[in-house]
Amino acid sequence: MSSLDTVAKQIDKGFWKYGHLIFTGFYLLPIMINFANLTANNIFMSLALYIAFIMLYVKAINCQDTDTTKLVIAMLLVCFSATFYSSGTPTLFGFVAYIVGYAYSKLQRIFSALVVILTVLLSAYIGDIAKVEYFLAISLILCAALFSYGIAAKREQQYKIREQENATQLEQLAAIAERERIARDLHDILGHSLSSIALKAELANKLNQGERYTQANTEIAQVAELARQLLSDVRSAVSDLKQLNLASQISQLKQRLTEQGFEADFNVKLNVLPAKVEGIASLIIKEAVTNLLRHSSTKKCIVSITQNQQQLIINVIDHAPCSSIKPGNGLNGIKERAEQLDGKATFTCEDNFSLNVMLPLTAKGF
Repeated sequence: MSSLDTVAKQIDKGFWKYGHLIFTGFYLLPIMINFANLTANNIFMSLALYIAFIMLYVKAINCQDTDTTKLVIAMLLVCFSATFYSSGTPTLFGFVAYIVGYAYSKLQRIFSALVVILTVLLSAYIGDIAKVEYFLAISLILCAALFSYGIAAKREQQYKIREQENATQLEQLAAIAERERIARDLHDILGHSLSSIALKAELANKLNQGERYTQANTEIAQVAELARQLLSDVRSAVSDLKQLNLASQISQLKQRLTEQGFEADFNVKLNVLPAKVEGIASLIIKEAVTNLLRHSSTKKCIVSITQNQQQLIINVIDHAPCSSIKPGNGLNGIKERAEQLDGKATFTCEDNFSLNVMLPLTAKGF
């Protein structure tokens, strides 16, 4: 994110937090209308109390502890005092009601709202107000409206906090799932090859001790070849981790099958995919092709990848005899990855082996 974007977000956040204070200007409206008829003391006190109220309000809206109650009491005292100098005080009472709705829990809101109403009534009773009915009507309507708005603002804040917590939790779960995926990939890549290297190295050592040097050298050469192949597989895996673009992944896998002598028929029809679906689909297709390279006896296969508005569908068919399926880390990994997106992976073994994967495009979090 650029520094310009950061500044824009900070300005936007500040506006929505304090921008509504512009409406406190209605408190000053009676002063501007009757400016010529007011004394200097009246104008000075009205402005001083207005400034004091704004300062208390800003402090209250940012308060996170029990000092909010003290600030609300101070704001009510300012409103009560301002009643003697300006008939625009109902506006300020409304903003006190907003703080009450925003800052307090349910029971505290009810008690505090009653205190605000009593202060309004007391101000109307004691203050020298020409049309008390208008004063009370405007005060109570503004208090009710801004009190409700304060409650709504608090709920929205709590919702955003929960949303952020859920997002953080999802990121943590995604990180755990990614570590498990990498562990499966490393197990698939390293496990068999390292076991073979260890066995052949032990065999070469025994042959060497038995002075069967020709056979020992053959085993050592095979160990070297296995090590080179393992290094190539590790490099390929690292490359795949860096690049999970589905189109490029399919192109690389198709080339890899061709290099290994496969007759591979690819049927790919794709539009833009959600990033998470694309990443998971890339891993699934890579694992499916790896299984073809390891287990296909006929080297003939069909890979079909299509999508509609609801889901991405992956079909892989190996034209080789299939009598039974014993899912290993590869097939289990495909199933687990599909389930990460609330998708489904099924395997069938009839005339040939068939893999079918369905990944929803409209799951939560996309």
